[in-house]
Amino acid sequence: MSDGAGQRDGADEARRARPDLGGLGSLRTLFLIAGAGGSAFVPFFALFLAGRGLTPQSIGLVFAVTSFVGAFTAPLWSHLADTRLGTVRVLLVSSAATALFALALAVSGSALWAILLVAVLMSMCSSPGAPLSDALAVAYLGEERMSEYGRIRLWASLGWGVAVIGFGALYEIVGLAPVLPLYAAGTVAFGLWTLRLPSGAPAPVRSASRFGALGDVFRSSPGLASFVVGMVIVSVGTYAALAFVSLRIVGTGGGPFLVGLAAGLGALIEIPVMHWCGGLARRFGLRSVFVAGALVYGLVFLAWSFMASPLALALAATGDGVAFALSYVGVVVIVGRLVPRHLLATGQAVTQTFGWGIGAIVGPSVGGFVFARLGAPVLFAAAAALCVGGALWVWFALAGTEQA
Repeated sequence: MSDGAGQRDGADEARRARPDLGGLGSLRTLFLIAGAGGSAFVPFFALFLAGRGLTPQSIGLVFAVTSFVGAFTAPLWSHLADTRLGTVRVLLVSSAATALFALALAVSGSALWAILLVAVLMSMCSSPGAPLSDALAVAYLGEERMSEYGRIRLWASLGWGVAVIGFGALYEIVGLAPVLPLYAAGTVAFGLWTLRLPSGAPAPVRSASRFGALGDVFRSSPGLASFVVGMVIVSVGTYAALAFVSLRIVGTGGGPFLVGLAAGLGALIEIPVMHWCGGLARRFGLRSVFVAGALVYGLVFLAWSFMASPLALALAATGDGVAFALSYVGVVVIVGRLVPRHLLATGQAVTQTFGWGIGAIVGPSVGGFVFARLGAPVLFAAAAALCVGGALWVWFALAGTEQA
């Protein structure tokens, strides 16, 4: 009798460990909405600010300050998700607030201080979107199927790749006035869709550290800090280059359509690469997947440093998509295996905060100075060198671990 009960308990546990198909379908749609909504705004933000009369240095300042604020607030949101409110509820609240401040930014005028203030508030609210979505995805997949995360994340690339080309064509015709209203509509749709997600994420657990979930995740994940250092090096170069490629395209004779085409081509090529990432990780290791992405970034930026044709710059963005797919999927799955399951939201938020976030602060601020004083070729070449250096750091930092 006890053996039969044990077998039933084992079968029940196995069923609970398998991802619910309805939950995975809802997650794919969530990522699709996130990609499409973000594409209305992110690739065109620098052009939007330039249209308001801001200089490259001021644009770099806006990017740096908003990224700093987002990096600071994302772990606070993730702490609430892991220890108090749950991931879905936090995403709903933050999405609604993001939409509100996006509409406020649309009518903020052309004064730098007003734009910066509202953009900061919007960044505070939008910061948990990506890391908490990633945490939901790896939680649903579980340990055994976590390497298949790319097959969920590719839906964001699909939404981005298709929508951004359409948005670029629209803005070419009507101008950039619809950028923020469309972004607000996308964030509302994203937030409402979280209500369709079935229960599956870990329940909130009270923190044992006086530093909250942030202290818990570093204490229980000894390999996390060294990995994040390499991410910072790569992301400084990445954000320095990507923040100003739209201005480079326009400066060489292109327009919003080519900016949208560049973003769209990069996103569309992400789809098959993300689909293959699971197989690549099983064959070569997660360390190799991330490092390959960083090296491809370096090649793309080095190529940009020699290009003066707007069409060539846009077409070269396909390589940027390969780099993003490899590096992003590598990061999410590596962190998913480094940190405990009940701290997934904080683990993803901390990684994106200290990894991508610091790069998003330092890269555009330094990049704006280099772009204005030394020119785009120097900026792109320096960004390439940073990506190669960061790739080497991660290669040695993860040597001998199960993520290698």
